[in-house]
Amino acid sequence: INYVNMHLTKSSKSKSRTQTVQRRISIIILTDFICWVPSILICLLHYLKVFNASNFYPFFSFLILPINSLINPLIYDNTFFDSLVHLCAQVRILLKQQKKE
Repeated sequence: INYVNMHLTKSSKSKSRTQTVQRRISIIILTDFICWVPSILICLLHYLKVFNASNFYPFFSFLILPINSLINPLIYDNTFFDSLVHLCAQVRILLKQQKKE
């Protein structure tokens, strides 16, 4: 019900906020997908006996999946997004200055 209510609101401020939340949720889903799908595919191939994936399990469990755990708090935090937007703006300014020179 709340999701439908968000889409029915007419104010531009709430639409902007809705778009921001949707973008953030999309990023969370994308990072989860990127971190989990390789592990799931390796497990599936191992289960189907395509190849022995026993050597890959430590790699995914100690390196790839913890990356997801490190990224998620940054994504949920507003400060990270504000800093990222500020950093992108600074990079754009520097690139424009370099083009002029």
